[in-house]
Amino acid sequence: MKRRRFLTVVTIITLCLIWGHSVVGREGSAAESGWLFEHLGGLLRLFFGPERATEHLLRKLAHFTEFMLLGAETLLLSREYGKRGARAALTMLMCCNLCAFFDETIQIFSGRGPDVRDIWIDTFGAAAGILLALALAAVRDRLSENRKGKA
Repeated sequence: MKRRRFLTVVTIITLCLIWGHSVVGREGSAAESGWLFEHLGGLLRLFFGPERATEHLLRKLAHFTEFMLLGAETLLLSREYGKRGARAALTMLMCCNLCAFFDETIQIFSGRGPDVRDIWIDTFGAAAGILLALALAAVRDRLSENRKGKA
């Protein structure tokens, strides 16, 4: 029960952070990206090269990463409610896709405008998070089975 409550709170916080960033207007978002690029630009240049390391890339990676977290959290939460298998994973992916749609809709009202590509990036991020959570859950389940078998 504690794990279920914890995952619920973390998922809600993640969603609030995602949608909270979408409420920020164009200038605020640009300032936020600029500040983050100052701190992470060197790392981006290291992995992507100096010509590809841009604030635009940073924003797209942020979209992917925040939805990867949301995807992993929702999948783990669904497992806490006893929902497992492909149907549960697909349901969580559709929920994350709906959240991405709302995310871009919020940006209409913040003056930034929506971008369909961001919905795709968000959805692929959620899928990556779901797959990562499935892999970690499978490892955990296997280790648990091995411990029970040895006892």
